Amino acid sequence: MSRLTSRPVLVAAAVVLQLALLTVAVWPQLSARLTGTRYRLAVGPVDPVDPFRGAYAALQYPGLPVARGLRPGRVFVPLTRDGAVWKGTGVVVARPAAPPYLTCETRGEGPLSCGIDSLFLPEDAARRVQEELRDDRAAAVVRVDDQGNAAVLDIEPR
Repeated sequence: MSRLTSRPVLVAAAVVLQLALLTVAVWPQLSARLTGTRYRLAVGPVDPVDPFRGAYAALQYPGLPVARGLRPGRVFVPLTRDGAVWKGTGVVVARPAAPPYLTCETRGEGPLSCGIDSLFLPEDAARRVQEELRDDRAAAVVRVDDQGNAAVLDIEPR
């Protein structure tokens, strides 16, 4: 058996490949969390906490636009300050020249997927957040990097 096909070398290569694939898969969220700037976006509930899924809340953002008549694929949402929160100013297909903006995916119609559509919370915090979401007095704390990748960190009162 040659050195390049020995069992330890093959196992090491498989581990390195898996780590590389994992890094590629989570890079947008990781980049936003590590290098992003903090923004607050108005947020509302889509689904209540589901006891079978845990305290995993689906979120909607009333300040972000909805896709209408677009080609499916990557789009961008420039952000602008609106009082204490930020909101989207529209959907564009060309990457904006300067941040802040969100990089999103669209199916052509309906809500955009910008990587901030859900949040897992500890059970004790989930009840508080659901009340704030229900009463329309919550903001999502997100980090957005300079490429528009976003990660939701927390929900807090507006």
